[in-house]
Amino acid sequence: MGAHFVCHNVVDVYGLFEEETANHLGVTAGPLISQDGYRKDSRASGFGSYQWGIAPALKPNDLLGIAQTRADLWGAGLHDFMRTATRHLASMSALCETLPAPENRIELTSAKDRFGLPLARIVRNADAEGRALADAVTHEGIALLKAAGAGEAWQGILATSHPLGGTVMGRTPEDSVTDSYGRVHGVENLLVAGGGLFPTAGGGSPTFTLLALAERSAEAVLSAA
Repeated sequence: MGAHFVCHNVVDVYGLFEEETANHLGVTAGPLISQDGYRKDSRASGFGSYQWGIAPALKPNDLLGIAQTRADLWGAGLHDFMRTATRHLASMSALCETLPAPENRIELTSAKDRFGLPLARIVRNADAEGRALADAVTHEGIALLKAAGAGEAWQGILATSHPLGGTVMGRTPEDSVTDSYGRVHGVENLLVAGGGLFPTAGGGSPTFTLLALAERSAEAVLSAA
């Protein structure tokens, strides 16, 4: 238990355009989606799926805000950039698959909380395929923005999102923690729900898969009651 922790690498790319982009409009997730390169082997290097979210609404300053796109700027330089970017910036974000290596895991430490329970920590290293995929997607995103007319385009900080795995589902205790309904192998009436069941991350948001999996598991529990 705890092995095969996995998450998405998030590639953000940005471009400044001469025309105004109205980047404050919309929702704070890509209202346009491209899966043109979703096949895991669709490129020369970097195995894995990915999905672009295009043109999310941008606020001046939050987790996905305009100011965060240029972490190297501060003071007068940041003010000058913000005056331009609030009207002329566009962005794209890609969710990139990483491989569920067994050494990437959630494990207990010797430290304890105030109730005497051991604290957990995540051990994760970026695999070579994941790094190569993120690099390929970054180059693609910058090229797309320039082809669309951006006078300047750049990449943001590589981030991670959507923690998954650690209690993966499968067929046997040798290769998984639970069955496909989240029932823990060898333990009666103990079930796991949520993203911990995912054996891999894929290249898209896990939200709808999580909902479908939760509904399926709930129906199995009710039918067995």
